[in-house]
Amino acid sequence: MKTRFDRFTGPMYRRLWGPAMLSSLGWALSDMADAVVVGQRLGMVGLAAIGLILPVYMVNCMIVHGLGLGGSVRFARLLGQGEAEEASRSFRQVLCLGLVLSGLTALLGTLFLTQLLRVLGTVPEDGALYAATRDYLQVLILSTPLFYLSNLLNYYLRNDGSQRRAGTGSVVGNLCDIAFNIFLVLVVGMGTRGAALSTTLGQVVAISIYLPGLFRREGNLCPALPRRGWLAPAFSSMRAGMATSVQYLYQMIFFLLSNNLLMAMGGEMGVAAFDVLQNASYLILYLYEGTARAMQPILSTYQGEYNGTGRRTMGVLGFGSGMAVGGALILLIELWPMGICLLFGVTGGAEQALVCQALRIYGLSAFVAGINILICNYYQACEREKASFVLETLRGGAVLLPMTLLFSRLGLEGFWWLFPATELLSLGIFALTALGGRYAVAQIDPGRVFQRTIPSTAADVGAVSQELEEFCEGWDAQIRQQYFVTMAVEELGLAILQHGFSGRTDGYIQITVIALEDGAFELHLRDDAVTFDPFSLETARAGSGETFDVDSLGVMVIKDRAKSFFYRRYQGFNTLIVRI
Repeated sequence: MKTRFDRFTGPMYRRLWGPAMLSSLGWALSDMADAVVVGQRLGMVGLAAIGLILPVYMVNCMIVHGLGLGGSVRFARLLGQGEAEEASRSFRQVLCLGLVLSGLTALLGTLFLTQLLRVLGTVPEDGALYAATRDYLQVLILSTPLFYLSNLLNYYLRNDGSQRRAGTGSVVGNLCDIAFNIFLVLVVGMGTRGAALSTTLGQVVAISIYLPGLFRREGNLCPALPRRGWLAPAFSSMRAGMATSVQYLYQMIFFLLSNNLLMAMGGEMGVAAFDVLQNASYLILYLYEGTARAMQPILSTYQGEYNGTGRRTMGVLGFGSGMAVGGALILLIELWPMGICLLFGVTGGAEQALVCQALRIYGLSAFVAGINILICNYYQACEREKASFVLETLRGGAVLLPMTLLFSRLGLEGFWWLFPATELLSLGIFALTALGGRYAVAQIDPGRVFQRTIPSTAADVGAVSQELEEFCEGWDAQIRQQYFVTMAVEELGLAILQHGFSGRTDGYIQITVIALEDGAFELHLRDDAVTFDPFSLETARAGSGETFDVDSLGVMVIKDRAKSFFYRRYQGFNTLIVRI
């Protein structure tokens, strides 16, 4: 019985979503830990110092997430098209560029530390605030290469099927960060320097967990020096990722502007309240980001397979789960902002009243912010960078910065309304620009894609082959080509039934055949059998005196005649790509 139902996207997404949520929760708690511990120890001065260094953190995030996201999207698409060697080469190029840029950033930051502190908004005359900011920034700059390496490895491991290792490394590293924070800041009394050092040590722990994942036999990540001419492709990946990571550039500008405005409006109290708000937002927005990270490998793989049905299913699942989790946390903050204040050491008086008000107003914007984040990452994963860039530019710069200046006229009490105003207006403008299908995801003509999901029985394999023959005729396939396409489906399907399912009848095989514009046909098979690569079957030649395996003969013929073939075990399913 044939069906067009998608039986694979849900299980794949669940395998990715759990580790992604754990990673995001770990990152959120780790980023919050500095502010929580420092706030408990140093009060408003410590919170203000951490708030002042946020622009530097945003610059690093812009570069490393641009590299990681753009590179991993390309990596997943290449694997989805069966180009494993090119995918591995792309990884090496991006990794090398990341290490070069991080080293250069650390060198320049160290040489111009005093000037950088002045740009951030503090000078030696500020006394304790200047000292606390300087101590944190020195360690942050020196650890830049570790920050880049940790994030790049996390991106690529998730796209190479090692999502559990990526999630484990992130969670363990961030838990260690929190533990080191408590020890170095509260016990040893190292202040902001201890908070920054704890983050560095957490990255070291995460990297030590990630590194073995590069040497998996079944993996496609192999660290090595890239070949000549690697720089241009690496920058190309970075430019693609910048469509989404440009948000960090806008945030850097926003933080610089807001910190200076808040210092003028309320001094340290205004900047400290802003820092509490930003740290609380991590808990919500990182979960949306985690959902987007779980969606990305599947969306990028489907983009390479021209699997429009799977892409739409992934969109529904991702948006539904992301909004549900984010909405629950937003409700918690709306009902109990006092708990957030106590967490950061803000108790009693005007400071607590200001922070509670800011949190409740921000909660109104967070739900819309989640929608915007998921939209941006959806388009980025599908390689529609222009749509991501437009929405990120609206909510991070073109709308946000004018709103910041406008709402600063309302004083500390009204300033926070800029967040809901920005998110709503940005989404509205983007929706208007999207009219007419301007940002539609680029796909091959749907008529060129033949896709069926069938139960794991020989009768259904044979029946779908007959339909496939008509499909090939409709796209002017040569007789030999038509024969080999249908033969590939039949022989590979029967081999999977015999060796993968071993008599099971409760499994499914997804068959996708694409009539490419260059005249070739590309076959994608996905099944939920045990790990099995049909092309691993061996058969002796007839008359050789050895055992002659008739069942393997057809697979051998396909292997000899195919232009290319590629197998991998991906997210719990066998995936096979053959070009004829």
